[in-house]
Amino acid sequence: MGVVNFYYKQKERIRFYFLVFILVALLSGARNQKNSKLAQEVVDRIRMLFPDVKGSLLPASILLANTYASSGDIEKATNIKIELHKSGAKKKAGATLTEFDGKIWKFRAHDRSHPNSDEIHEQVDRMSKKLIEYGYKYDASWVVRPREADETVESLLCGHSERLAMVLHFIRDRKPKRIQLTKNLRICGDCRKS
Repeated sequence: MGVVNFYYKQKERIRFYFLVFILVALLSGARNQKNSKLAQEVVDRIRMLFPDVKGSLLPASILLANTYASSGDIEKATNIKIELHKSGAKKKAGATLTEFDGKIWKFRAHDRSHPNSDEIHEQVDRMSKKLIEYGYKYDASWVVRPREADETVESLLCGHSERLAMVLHFIRDRKPKRIQLTKNLRICGDCRKS
């Protein structure tokens, strides 16, 4: 909360000194707190200060849409995504990399390309059941698209690439000494929490 308070107290004084990556980090914090007002303000400031930095406007707009979706304003989230689609902007697919036995493995959400895919998904299911048994509740605010009839919040979140990559280590070694995951995008808050 300190960064958010700092921003509100200092925003006029430091508006030209903020770099775009700091604003995107603040936007990520607003997303984590489901603070759509702050998220909108930060995106507006990014657009004002850095109108030519297209590489930052796309992720900022996606984070803004996801913030609106997680705070329950699906209409605003949908409108932003429609505008992005009309502009031809392409969202980068999320992926997680991890190293095991000297090899780099790449996972995408709901990935089935790994040779141990069935075992990985079975272990994810077992771990999910155990988490629920201990009282864990999946956070639906991290699901930012409409669900299909056969999907649940749990099934969507448990298919995230970071969970699949992590579980690879547990099926190969019951007590791994070290697990390192590298994401090309932000890690899901529910995945981090669980």
